[in-house]
Amino acid sequence: MRRCVGLLMVVTLLLSIGSTANATRTWISGNTGNWSNTANWSGGSLPTSAETAQINNGTCTVDTAQTIGILLMGNASTDVGTLNVNTGANLNIYKSGSAGIIEMIKAGTSAGGSATISVSNGTLRVGATGTANGGTSEMRLVTASTTLGTATINLSGSGVIDADVLSKGNKTNTAATFNATGGTLVIRNMIYRFGKASESAGFNQGSATLEVGSIGTVATINIGNATNPMDYTVGTGGKINLDIASSSSFDKIVQFVDTTATGTDYANINGVTMNINTGTYTPTVGQTFDVWTYSNAGMATPGAFSGSGAPVLPTGWTSQWVDLSGDSVNDTLRLTYTPEPATIALLGLGLMAIRRNKK
Repeated sequence: MRRCVGLLMVVTLLLSIGSTANATRTWISGNTGNWSNTANWSGGSLPTSAETAQINNGTCTVDTAQTIGILLMGNASTDVGTLNVNTGANLNIYKSGSAGIIEMIKAGTSAGGSATISVSNGTLRVGATGTANGGTSEMRLVTASTTLGTATINLSGSGVIDADVLSKGNKTNTAATFNATGGTLVIRNMIYRFGKASESAGFNQGSATLEVGSIGTVATINIGNATNPMDYTVGTGGKINLDIASSSSFDKIVQFVDTTATGTDYANINGVTMNINTGTYTPTVGQTFDVWTYSNAGMATPGAFSGSGAPVLPTGWTSQWVDLSGDSVNDTLRLTYTPEPATIALLGLGLMAIRRNKK
């Protein structure tokens, strides 16, 4: 009898663990308050790292460090869901064994709602830093309904948004907007088309800083993909951070362009500050790095691409748009290391000192 009771207790415990792992904690509709207040969540408990947090209607402010599995926002047409990540707070979205996901305007809704995420002086991370994701973690602005939904992301102050993929999602029904008046946008994989099909297919970085991959590591990010090419614009005050580790290992941006006769995609980085971090590596004089190029994904019809403007570079660097595809259209931003004579002299003296010390 005792064995049966013990077995029943074990089975009950396992079932409870399973149900908890797949649970969804819903923000009490219409509430305005802090994430850490358990009274604002269904069941009176905060969402855990194994659970889904759903904010359909109301305003939730992340006020402490929190980790959850998935974030869903928006449901019915009357819903207005808002999430704020403020000073000193961070929200990490990572579900063990699978990708972290944010869905604004939740897929499968019967009508489009409104969802807004604002990050100011806090950190929103989709995917655990230093942890291998079970898939590609993504901030996804999406709706499966036929009624228009509206999703907005605001980045300001010293806020940080860190994601493998920042995507628009459904290109027909959702009006998606990214507003950046400051902060840092860390992208490790792809920026994927914002706006409805009837809207501009571009992405305006605003005055935020784009970090290609994490700081101090080499990465390649795609702007768009083969089926959804897009424009890219950096606003006044915007910056781009690039890391160079060696002659063959450096940050790259690959922009996918329209392959139709009527389409011309562009990268507008005129006057943009481009920060270059070489760490312990010193390029040779005249060495070049092709850091921004376009791709038509091997399609037969080449796409049209227009690289616009010169970035503001650190001392010792120059840039130019060059034609690598041979179609008389400049398609690649090439950086060249051209240190000033004084810098070269200092490097020479350093080498001489090293040789003397060896002797």
